[in-house]
Amino acid sequence: MRRILIYLFFFCMAVNYAQTKIDSLQLVYNNALEDSVKIKTLHQLHNVYKDIDSEKAKETILKSIELSKPGINKKLSLKSYSTYGDFLYSQSAYDSAIVIHKIGLEIAKNINDAKGQSSSLLDLGDCYLRKGNFEKALDYQKENLSIAEKTGDTKAIAYSYNSMGLIKSQQGEYTKAMEYYINASQLLLQLGLTSDYAKTLLNVAVIQRSLGNYESAKGYLLKTDTIFKQLNAPRMRAFIMQELTTIYKETGELDKAIKYNKNAQAAYEELGDKRNMARVTSALGDIYVEGKNYAQAVEPYNKAIQVFAELQDSINLAYTATDLGIAYFQLNDNKNAKNNLNRALTISKTIDLDLITMSSNEFLAKIYASEGNFAKAYESQSEYAILKDSLYTKEKRDLASEIEAKYQNEEKAKENALLAKDNDLQALKLTQRVNERNVLIAFALVALIVGLLIYNQFRIKQKANKKLQELDRLKSNFFTNISHEFRTPLTLIKGPIEQLEQNPEEQLSTENVKMIRRNANRLLKLVNQLLELSKSDEGSLKLEPTEGDIYKCLRAVTSSFNSHAAQRHIDYRVTIPQSVLWTSFDRDKIEKIVYNLLSNAFKFSEDGAVIRCDVQYNTPNFSIEVSDSGAGIPKEKLPLIFDRFYQLDHTYSKGYEGSGIGLSIAKAYVDIMDGTITVSSEVNKGTYFNVQISLQEIKTRTEPIEDIILIPAEKLQKKPYQLSEIDKRKLPVILLIEDNEDMRHFIREQLIATYRINEAVNGQEGLSEAIANPPDLIITDLMMPKMDGMEVCKKLKTTLATSHIPVIMLTAKAGLDNKLEGLETGADDYLTKPFNANELLVRTKNLIEQRQKLRELFTSTDLQMDPKKITVTSIDQKFIQDILSILESEYSDSDFGVQQIQQELAMSKAQLHRKIKALTNEAPGELLRNFRLKRAAQLLRQEADSVTQIAFMVGFNNLSYFAKCFKELYGVTPSAYLQSLP
Repeated sequence: MRRILIYLFFFCMAVNYAQTKIDSLQLVYNNALEDSVKIKTLHQLHNVYKDIDSEKAKETILKSIELSKPGINKKLSLKSYSTYGDFLYSQSAYDSAIVIHKIGLEIAKNINDAKGQSSSLLDLGDCYLRKGNFEKALDYQKENLSIAEKTGDTKAIAYSYNSMGLIKSQQGEYTKAMEYYINASQLLLQLGLTSDYAKTLLNVAVIQRSLGNYESAKGYLLKTDTIFKQLNAPRMRAFIMQELTTIYKETGELDKAIKYNKNAQAAYEELGDKRNMARVTSALGDIYVEGKNYAQAVEPYNKAIQVFAELQDSINLAYTATDLGIAYFQLNDNKNAKNNLNRALTISKTIDLDLITMSSNEFLAKIYASEGNFAKAYESQSEYAILKDSLYTKEKRDLASEIEAKYQNEEKAKENALLAKDNDLQALKLTQRVNERNVLIAFALVALIVGLLIYNQFRIKQKANKKLQELDRLKSNFFTNISHEFRTPLTLIKGPIEQLEQNPEEQLSTENVKMIRRNANRLLKLVNQLLELSKSDEGSLKLEPTEGDIYKCLRAVTSSFNSHAAQRHIDYRVTIPQSVLWTSFDRDKIEKIVYNLLSNAFKFSEDGAVIRCDVQYNTPNFSIEVSDSGAGIPKEKLPLIFDRFYQLDHTYSKGYEGSGIGLSIAKAYVDIMDGTITVSSEVNKGTYFNVQISLQEIKTRTEPIEDIILIPAEKLQKKPYQLSEIDKRKLPVILLIEDNEDMRHFIREQLIATYRINEAVNGQEGLSEAIANPPDLIITDLMMPKMDGMEVCKKLKTTLATSHIPVIMLTAKAGLDNKLEGLETGADDYLTKPFNANELLVRTKNLIEQRQKLRELFTSTDLQMDPKKITVTSIDQKFIQDILSILESEYSDSDFGVQQIQQELAMSKAQLHRKIKALTNEAPGELLRNFRLKRAAQLLRQEADSVTQIAFMVGFNNLSYFAKCFKELYGVTPSAYLQSLP
């Protein structure tokens, strides 16, 4: 009772002294005429309040920030922000503290204050450390170290070393942490900063304890306790008791551990330190676990977890949750054990606590194994084993090297002593060593042979695994591409049929019927190819020869490419003798061989290239030669092109990618004909295929056939689809980028009634069209020649002129990974083929309406415009932020206009007008004028001044023009607006 009364007496005395000081400082503040004096007084008031009234402390420092905003003294402003940041840090509001310290850092940079920058960087590093973001914390400390070394600020260097040591210690990199702490302690001792020096030694003690060097740790703790006792630092002495608790727990002296734990609890309770109280409470749970009293450990662990969660202390929360999970595991309470271990695992992976990740996975593996969930158990055990190996090696390597060096030195010393003592023994030992050497050589040779055998087996197995992995990859590519081949024709068949179902009274057009037939034949061809592939695998491919004119057969196959060559302006030359070669041959297989070779030639050739097909017969050798002037094949890839599923990657052929089995099937057909197929190629010059088979001419026909007249390619050239006249309807414009003509026709039919449609046949053409004439929305296919949809979308979204345009991506790739990849490049929507036509219409309508709503935000009379609400892409958000920042800083200057905005943004008049009109539906001049009017309305609401003065303040020199513009925007004159305010 007497002790309580004494504490109460001293408390009252302290409060009375504090109140007297507050009254005195308040008087100084009230009588001060200069703002700088007021700010300094507020800082002093804050220092008094922060220990007795946190709300008052916050109020005083915010006042000082408000006073310093006009910029009377940048250094005082920096001090105000720094003090406020420290206050927020002490209240565990780390996110808010980070924001304030970043403002302080910018002020320090603006006034070139190296010490101010150093202080802000140190504070930011500490805030991120508290949040458990070690990477950012380390970056800020390194930045401070760089500045401090340039300016010769030894104190700042020491503080950064100390913080970096703490970061590395938390990450488990003890050797690196010790290096930083030693550097810091030397500098602090030189500077005479005894308290900070002792704190650094205390950190060294913690690492020694972590490494199991308990006597060394006790020595450091006793040394620091002596210093803190002289400095009257009860908090630090409490921490030392906490560390001694841990040491005695780990050495098995549990009674001493509990004693020091209670002393530490009492000390922190007296100091009112919630965080360290929680740490000590958690340590009590550790002691009970060490004594195998797991049930007793649960309560203190739970209490500690509640406090750490309240304080947002991620690091301690992760450690304690792990310990609680292990305790529940020992009590066979698997449910609670998993909950706590998974909680710790989530936190540790977020903030890179590898030790916690390793420990949590170790016990989760045991729990899953006990429950029979061996897949989960294996996953957790694998992650634990990997981390254990890397962390154990990293932490113990230096210690092992030191022990090994000592051992070798001792052995060497013993050897020298023995040699000096007895020469006869030396000779004996020499002989013994020769024998041992011979044994070791023999053993080494045997080991080497065994090792080589094992290595050879390993290489064989590795090579087999590599082949299997490559085969899996090729199969995966095959199924991806074959799905694309199926989905596109399915879309073009399914779409018209769905339309017919929804509108049974309407008949399908002839063009749609032809489109369905073309794509049905395409599907049939794909299915037949797959069947042939299956037969090849089973070895059941057989020749089905029939008699006929092989020249006539080849003329029919090669002529099927005439139209395609004309469309792409390709010089397509076919040389087949104008005679009859009657022989027995498998018509279907010959046609497929030639078709596949020509398809590849067209696929890997650009528009305007030269493609040749030459057929010759010199009894009994029949040869088919196909050559092109396309991209060619690298020398190292030539042996692979006939492999199953193998595909070359050429940028301009992406739109024509197939299944990767065409050449494989062609080679299989040639092989069963006992023929050969060879290839030669040179990059950027072209590729040459030669097929040689044996045929016997049948002399049954002698009459000549009529010459076949070949129609020149230019006469077969088809013109792309065009509207009969320019579409002048005032409707939103959609740019359709699709290489498949049928797909373009189908999509155009769905949208033409509601929108104006522009078309592009490849990604490169589409991008150029979008930049030259920005549409309201873009629909693009994923796989296209010259530039694929991913690249188109990426370039659209990273180009200022087009970043605001919504993009819908169409693709046959239906996997979640493909969808995420498309959305990550900036696509606003993603449709998988085959898609529903109504769904395409609805998504198009929604995206265009969304863009219109975003524009309407700018026409609002509310001045508070948040860029994050105005746009959906980061480049647009940055552009709007730049615009608003320029308007905010220059709106009061009556000479400031559109030309100055152009200069600030480094944009041409046309570019600026087009971009701002697309985002805001206002011209640049309108945007500036309305911004000034909205600012005027805000000032009127605040009754900041008269209407006349406010007009001048917002950049209007002509009062009648101001009143006219104000009325156009708000519907009333400025005076009427002022009177209408409540």
